[in-house]
Amino acid sequence: MITDRIERLSLYESVIPEAGRIAAAFEADDPVAAGVEVRPKTYETKADDRRRFEVHFRTIDLMMGRSGREVIHICPMDETEPAEPLPGGADGQKRNGGPHGSAVMLEPGWFVAILPGEAHMVGGRVNGNSETLIKWVVKVPARQDFCTEETE
Repeated sequence: MITDRIERLSLYESVIPEAGRIAAAFEADDPVAAGVEVRPKTYETKADDRRRFEVHFRTIDLMMGRSGREVIHICPMDETEPAEPLPGGADGQKRNGGPHGSAVMLEPGWFVAILPGEAHMVGGRVNGNSETLIKWVVKVPARQDFCTEETE
């Protein structure tokens, strides 16, 4: 996991391919210019009992905060239990387990890059309060040496 200010995202180009291009696209609010899959998201943060972990094996989940805040729990996937595959054949798997590991805050102007093999649970409430979150979730193909194996 990497977390830093979006203005510094291009410094991580060796780990996050196209990081500079993605940062410029975010600044321009132009998902197409990112050159990779961008999923603009807007949702209400939720209580812990309504959140689940997921993990990706070949993709970096780059989350970029535009408005609102959320808590993201991150831990090694081996600290969670395998569950169902992600819908539509997407890279990854849902995982069972309550919130634990590192609790990272995503807020406006910041990014969190979650690497393959890192289980992550998004959408957590800050101080127990629900708020509307607006962010980009960017699906960045990981370099081969960052990819990990699926578990059953």
